[in-house]
Amino acid sequence: MRSPILALALACSMAAPLAAQQAVDSTQRPAVQQLQRRVLEVVQRTLGATDDQMRQLAEVNRKYEGERRGLNQKDREARQSIRAEVLRDSLADQDKVSRMLDVLVDVQRQRLEVFAREQHDLAGFLSPVQRAKYATLQGRLRKKVEQLRQIRQESGLAPAQRRRLRQLRRMGDTTE
Repeated sequence: MRSPILALALACSMAAPLAAQQAVDSTQRPAVQQLQRRVLEVVQRTLGATDDQMRQLAEVNRKYEGERRGLNQKDREARQSIRAEVLRDSLADQDKVSRMLDVLVDVQRQRLEVFAREQHDLAGFLSPVQRAKYATLQGRLRKKVEQLRQIRQESGLAPAQRRRLRQLRRMGDTTE
């Protein structure tokens, strides 16, 4: 299962949400197109979905893509802001951290609303088991993409900051 998830994570980190797009973008490089096709195959095989279900899944993904992308951006910005302040230790701006934590709570609430609307739409053509499998794929994808982002973020930090950030993560830092 690890290989399909990695392929899914890589594809989504390189382009817009691809997990259920039927048409492969002809403006993309051949390697990206091949990866997109592979992702579609993995999703279809994992769900046991028909071609018609995949078409409908693509429509639902497109419907929520902009909203999800905006929420991800807000989440990323708030977490980066919190991390920057936490790394300042005693110099951290407490009010800013508090505001950013409120943003994170709001983003999570909005994500839950999007998830509920999406599940309602998916219920029109996917079985409950297919929806559960798809939600699991999405969750693993988000986790893998976040891990890739963390690695990329750490590469820009000084060694002491990198150690501090890893220490915060081990302690259960809520900004992961």
